[in-house]
Order: sequence, then C-alpha cells, then structure tokens
Amino acid sequence: MTISISLTPEAETKLRQRATRLGQDLSIVASDLLEEAVRRPSVDELLAPARRQVAESGIEDRALDDFFRDVLKEVRDEKRKLVRGEL
Repeated sequence: MTISISLTPEAETKLRQRATRLGQDLSIVASDLLEEAVRRPSVDELLAPARRQVAESGIEDRALDDFFRDVLKEVRDEKRKLVRGEL
C-alpha cells in the first residue's frame, strides 16, 4: 500500500536524520516506524482488562483510591528501607 503524508519540518528533519544514521532509504524508515506504531497496543487496549476487573468488582472509587494510596506507601516504605540497608 502506498500513502502520502504531510510532516512538520521538524519531524521530517528527524526522520531524515534517522534514515541517514541507519543508512536506509527514508521511505523504509518511515514505513518501519508506522508499522511499529500500528502493531503496538494502545493505552486503552492495555488497560482494558484492569478496567473490566474494577468494573466487575463493584469497588467504589474512594476504596480504589485508598487501595492504591496504601500500595504506594508500602512501596515507598520498602524503598526507604532498602536505601538505608534495613532489608
């Protein structure tokens, strides 16, 4: 498939620099980058299972906030102990 796209001058410069650095044709580098981008899952796709679990659990927003706040505190406390050599 062949398409035509418009790039900002900055993006075009960076693309040309990357192609030069890689020693590849500009169109190959652009195609590879686009292929990689469309294969990579979106943030929504990555978060869908977690969002589904939360929705099915019936947990309220406040309880979820408290849960994550507690987990964050535990992680930070553990990191402090590691830094101080207590673990």
